Amino acid sequence: MHIGILEDDHDQRDYLTLCLESQGHEVAGFERASQLLRALRERSFDLLIIDWQLPDACGMELTRTLRNEHGWQGLILFITASQGEEDVVHALQHGADDFLSKPINPRELSARVSALGRRLANSKASNGSQEVEALPGQYRIEQDEHTIWCGEHPVNLTQREYRLAVLLLRHVGELFSRAYLLEMVWGINGDISTRTVDTHISRLRRKLELDGRRGLRLKSVYQHGYRLETCTPSALSAASA
Repeated sequence: MHIGILEDDHDQRDYLTLCLESQGHEVAGFERASQLLRALRERSFDLLIIDWQLPDACGMELTRTLRNEHGWQGLILFITASQGEEDVVHALQHGADDFLSKPINPRELSARVSALGRRLANSKASNGSQEVEALPGQYRIEQDEHTIWCGEHPVNLTQREYRLAVLLLRHVGELFSRAYLLEMVWGINGDISTRTVDTHISRLRRKLELDGRRGLRLKSVYQHGYRLETCTPSALSAASA
């Protein structure tokens, strides 16, 4: 599953991430509620794990906001240092699907996440066909399979490449800085020197044929970042980005 962890304690967040990644899940960590809300505008998660006490929000209030104001339909697992029955009731009433008390037992965490995953799979099966999103150019996304199609062929992408591609394809014409892409796709905050983004952009340009031949061109903007632009489809790339 694609899992987002909202936990301000760095060590606890790393511990949860390690436990879940060892089970084969894809995990992104966030320190503040504002970071998670910003990320939810650009990417999707199957499950959110939310701590009760946060530096910029109350976890329970955030859960209520996600459900009632943002209409978020994904799974939510609430974690807290409290073990009171009243707290469990409040968390479930405010939209949490399950509740876990600290200290976190890795076996219990794995069992609860697996149970939530089965619930998600059953829900998808009952809903029937996959959700397919048409995109500009000759592209489409099969969201349930996390697959991007280029023309009539599915493209083999890594998890990071998929995230980056979805962000760009859903926002054709928008200019993204490297720092913004690092935060949204890798969960890295701050202005750091890295070629990670450039390397992934180069791979996407090649794998998805974003050189103009299918109506989209991925261009670098000097000292600013990258932008995906529409163009007249051509047999060969009209220009190198």
